[in-house]
Amino acid sequence: MRVVARAAEIPVGGSKIFTYPSDIEPCILIHPAADTFLAFSRTCTHASCAVFYHPEDNVLACPCHQGAFSAADGSVIAGPPPRPLPRVTLERRGQDLVATGLVKG
Repeated sequence: MRVVARAAEIPVGGSKIFTYPSDIEPCILIHPAADTFLAFSRTCTHASCAVFYHPEDNVLACPCHQGAFSAADGSVIAGPPPRPLPRVTLERRGQDLVATGLVKG
């Protein structure tokens, strides 16, 4: 369990990079809509490149081989990735967003 952000620090359409469950595993926290926060591993399941949030398209995109994942659930929507992005489970505790687990797709 780890506090990864305060809800007020991320505007709607914004994102924040954090690590979880260890300090060497990059993740991305996104705020796609009011009162909605989602988090995923930031490592593409194809070639381990970093994914980036594109709120205008609601995708997490990998620039290395044009892979794309749904920002709603981490599922593969384009390119060569063989598996969805692992999802980080979150709990909201007051203003704190707390990572509580990792669900592999």
